[in-house]
Amino acid sequence: MASYTVTALSVDQKEPVALFVVALCVIDTNGLGVQNLSESEFAVRSVTSGTHFAVAELHSANVQGFYRLSVRAEPAARVGEYILALVVTHRHAVGRVSGDTNVGSTLVKVRVVEGAVA
Repeated sequence: MASYTVTALSVDQKEPVALFVVALCVIDTNGLGVQNLSESEFAVRSVTSGTHFAVAELHSANVQGFYRLSVRAEPAARVGEYILALVVTHRHAVGRVSGDTNVGSTLVKVRVVEGAVA
């Protein structure tokens, strides 16, 4: 199993919105940006509470290895700061057989503000 280097930064919310924006970069062991990742290859878990967070959307930033991830908190989320584990898992298919799996992870802090969750 090979590893990715994942770097992420959340964008501060100044007003109530349902989605958190996380900018991230995924680099392979050769130092190259990883392209063509899909939403299903990203997992988000809170490490500071039992609050559930999920990936809502993934967009390429049109720069190799850079993405914009939208994350949604569960409706019952309380106002406050949360530390999230962001995990990227990419399986390379070789014909019909699964090939190598690459994994990378990082932590990111997000803030739920009053009225942000619907």
